[in-house]
Amino acid sequence: MIAGRIRADSDRPPRFPQGAPHKEANVNVVESSAQQQLDEAQALLERLQHPTERAAARLRQAELLNDLGRRGEALAACGRLLEEFAGRPEADVVVPCCQALRLLAHMLRQLHRPADALTTLDRLIAAHGQRAEPEVREHIANALFQRTWLIDEPEARCAACDFMSEMLDAQADAARDAWRVEARLLKAEIEHHRGLPQDALATLEAAIERFDGSSDPGVVLRVARARLASVLNLRELAQHTQAQVMCLAVADQIEAGLADAAPELRLEGVRALTLFFDGLGPDEQARRAELVGWLLERYGHDASTQVRRMAVVRAYDWVVGLREHDDAAAALAACERLLGTFAGDGDAVVQRTVASARLNQGFVLLERLGRPEDALAVYEDLMARLEDADAPQLRDTLSKATAGRLTCLRRLRRVVDAEELSADVRDAVREQVKQGRKHGDAGEPHEAIALFDEVLAAHAASPHAELRRQCARALAHKAFCLIALERFSEVIAAADTMDACYGADAATAMQEQVALCLQYKSTALDRLGRPEDEMRVHDEIVARWGDSDLPELRGRVAGALFRKGMALRQAGQLKAAVGCYDEVIGRTAVAREGTLQLWAAKSMINKAKALEKLGDTAGQAKAYRVLMARFGDSGDAALRERVANAGEWLAEAEGRQGRTEAQRAALEDTLGRFGTAMSPEQRTRMTRELQALKAKALGRKAKEAFDRVVRRKA
Repeated sequence: MIAGRIRADSDRPPRFPQGAPHKEANVNVVESSAQQQLDEAQALLERLQHPTERAAARLRQAELLNDLGRRGEALAACGRLLEEFAGRPEADVVVPCCQALRLLAHMLRQLHRPADALTTLDRLIAAHGQRAEPEVREHIANALFQRTWLIDEPEARCAACDFMSEMLDAQADAARDAWRVEARLLKAEIEHHRGLPQDALATLEAAIERFDGSSDPGVVLRVARARLASVLNLRELAQHTQAQVMCLAVADQIEAGLADAAPELRLEGVRALTLFFDGLGPDEQARRAELVGWLLERYGHDASTQVRRMAVVRAYDWVVGLREHDDAAAALAACERLLGTFAGDGDAVVQRTVASARLNQGFVLLERLGRPEDALAVYEDLMARLEDADAPQLRDTLSKATAGRLTCLRRLRRVVDAEELSADVRDAVREQVKQGRKHGDAGEPHEAIALFDEVLAAHAASPHAELRRQCARALAHKAFCLIALERFSEVIAAADTMDACYGADAATAMQEQVALCLQYKSTALDRLGRPEDEMRVHDEIVARWGDSDLPELRGRVAGALFRKGMALRQAGQLKAAVGCYDEVIGRTAVAREGTLQLWAAKSMINKAKALEKLGDTAGQAKAYRVLMARFGDSGDAALRERVANAGEWLAEAEGRQGRTEAQRAALEDTLGRFGTAMSPEQRTRMTRELQALKAKALGRKAKEAFDRVVRRKA
């Protein structure tokens, strides 16, 4: 689906951003230039009288203030522009007003004020949504689209998409057709994620039928995306034949005009072939091979690096799939076809995949076909190519190639087993890892990483158990330091290296380090905004260690399920999130370890929050009661704090249901049992709320007594 692409567009400010400088000196130059331009704009504003010129100058002033990070002043500048010109009808004045409102909404969103941002966009649409000028209509289309991403509730977001379609359809301007298709694509995506594939399919079919004949490149691209989105929904409905036909229709259409197709459209061609490939049955290997050949022939030498990157990844996945299904001869042939197409490609990303393909080639020759001499040649050639590589992924590939070479030499009896590890070497490596850990704990990640890299460079290929254990510790600590430095791509590479080198080691200490590194990988994916990849890592942790009896690994599993629940909750999949939290609660039902109990408490709280969003207030209150019953007598400070919070939230839930007595009882119980676990502010807040409830109760009793007296006198 198109979620990632749309979300990136919706976050974009309403004008082209300046390029991000790489050096501090350049930053100062940019800031100095912006300040100079701001001074000039303010001086010019004092001299201008014509409304059009003044409106443009005020807008420029607001943009420059925003560029300088002076957001409060930028908000005020937008407000002054709108106050001065919002009532004027001239198009040359209306356009800067539209831009100011969009800039204002963007800044409010950056300030975490989505409700105010939504109100601002609605103001823009209400004020100018009926105007016919093309430049105004473009701002209206942008505002309509941006507002859909300020609405969290899926059904309301669907309604926002319908509103966007209605507003755009009210005027027959073909220039806005791309926006019209985009609105329907977004609605279909939301319906798909809500588990309504039939509705999503109907939305997409209507869009395809209406816009299929357009010659506008933007519309043609979006219609192709609509067809490929239809494929996913057809498969959800078990209409696999229709899905395959749709894939080929898109691929054939793009191929027919391949020479003139834009790079974005050629990307959809690769996606179409990929989706068709995924829809083939396990007995259709010949067709799969034919399809990969078709893909490489058409897109393997494409002028667009993005297209070639997608094509090489698809071809590489085919190699790995054949290898895992023990079809060694076919895997080797597929690998050679990939290398024949991309070996000379100048793109660095493509070359990383090519290096991985060479690594697989060596593995197949050695482990599947029993040809160590040929495998040795492949590994040595790969090592020579990567000798000066700097990228972490390529360094990882180099270490694997080095290990593969050693295995080949052992098979050929050209090396003997390594000598016994000396105590001096062992102690030196331990001390180096220990010092690196101290630097990391002291907030000195660069120094820590330097020490860890020295250990890994010297001993990563060692067969000795103690050196392997220290290298695993160094990798895990390095990943932690990389997170502190926000070098998230390197965190992922470190975790993948850990798994590749030590994932098969059955030692408990090694498994704990691998699980820890995968947790760091999930954190990095979350920070990079890749929720689907993040959830796959959580699932992998559960699959690999879900049956472990070791507290450390059980904690990793519970943490993975909890974080998956958080990701699902953020994606609006609340029922699935509740399922994850329930699994954590079930897995830790009899746990006595503090870490596991804390995961259980956190899961109960998040479950209650999710149930609240689902409108299940009674279920929410029940979740809080279960938490208080299970951990109410705990002496652990962290647990008591969460129980105290749950008591306050339980009182709020009871109040929303109109259960005043239950609300009052919850407050009294929480204050009485957990008052010392609360902050002074929380304790004061709950005390005031309890006093207010008591005052209301006294007022009601007084009124009832008065009414009884009045009735007796009457």
